[in-house]
Amino acid sequence: MRVRTIFRKVFTGVVLSIFLTASAGAAGLSGEKVKAPDLILQNPAGEKTHLSAYLGRKPVLLVFWASWCTICRDEIAELKKLNSRFTVIAVNEGESAWKTKRFISMNGIDYQVALDPDGALAKAMQVPGVPACAVLDKSGLVVYRGLGLPENIESYAGK
Repeated sequence: MRVRTIFRKVFTGVVLSIFLTASAGAAGLSGEKVKAPDLILQNPAGEKTHLSAYLGRKPVLLVFWASWCTICRDEIAELKKLNSRFTVIAVNEGESAWKTKRFISMNGIDYQVALDPDGALAKAMQVPGVPACAVLDKSGLVVYRGLGLPENIESYAGK
């Protein structure tokens, strides 16, 4: 019984690692740029807008996050700084509007926040999980997609 449990955990870990690696590789830049879908974004107050409304002025930084994610919490200060060079839209994964509003208030978040209670936005953007990020150039082409913020995030600011 113990051997089965260990085998099951190892097997699950290997499969998950392969999936995340494949997803991150497939989702990352392969030289092919695709147009982002025109998602309908709903903020915690219930107001809806299209992703296309944010295109044209600055690149868009879509960050997929959850309040339980420590990496996501650690990125807040950087996202506040990046909001001057990008249109930052933080997409909360699977949490209620109330919980998200509370988190926004407690952390002084001043960038756009959208809700994704059922994961439909994450699926449409083909991101591999939380934390994840997609960078769209001014015209709406996906120029980066992967786990977390890219190390060279500033290089996307002029796109």
